[in-house]
Amino acid sequence: MACIFLPDDTVASAKNRSPINSARQRVLRELCKTLEYEFADLDILERALCHSSTTNAGKASYERLEFLGDAILGFLVADHLFKLEPEIPEGQLTDRRASIVSRSPLAEIARAINLPAYIEAGRGLNASDLDSPRIHADLVEAVIGAIYLDGGIRPARKFVTQQVIKRVGDSPGSRSPSNPKSRLLHFAQINELGQPSYRVTDVEGPDHQRVFTVVVILDSQEYESGSAGAKQAAEMEAAELTLRALQSQDGSPEETEGEVE
Repeated sequence: MACIFLPDDTVASAKNRSPINSARQRVLRELCKTLEYEFADLDILERALCHSSTTNAGKASYERLEFLGDAILGFLVADHLFKLEPEIPEGQLTDRRASIVSRSPLAEIARAINLPAYIEAGRGLNASDLDSPRIHADLVEAVIGAIYLDGGIRPARKFVTQQVIKRVGDSPGSRSPSNPKSRLLHFAQINELGQPSYRVTDVEGPDHQRVFTVVVILDSQEYESGSAGAKQAAEMEAAELTLRALQSQDGSPEETEGEVE
């Protein structure tokens, strides 16, 4: 696990905080299964679930973790989009990142993994107060910050990929990547298969009429080949055929051209 240097206030609160009782520990361990991440320090997860109304009871709220998680989420989504579609301009990247990290989709993610059921709140808040998209979105960001503090960037990236990018990308109306190579990269990232590469295996014909054959390499394994009069076109064909093969194995529905555009 990565070595984590906690902020001074986190270290100080660790010295003074009350231990989590066994019943709450069991609840948090169940949440860890849903998050697909096992916390080494459950106190960090507990803090990510404490609303600011709990400060009257001497508990630290999730607000600082939310701040950290918001920055990490923005970075990881930007990194994903930057690699996914290298040809689109900065303005479109900004818009697409905003559509993923905005309040509404994050609130839906919180409800999908049942985060609101684990929140700790003060007596001044009732159930209707806590049923707020803002609070639900805050919980997702706080949990991302908590995972980063506890385990570093790799588990945080895994959580963001599986619980945020994949869920928002699979939602109705989301824009799919625009070409086979980008769609294959997206599929590979979501399913943790690594980054596809392409190798020319054959070149035939005279200089003015060459035909390139290219194979996809993914996770050190050769997949489908494509042939065309230009290397880039052969890569596109190989990516398309590989994506169809992987989706068939995975049971995912194949995309039609209308869905891609």
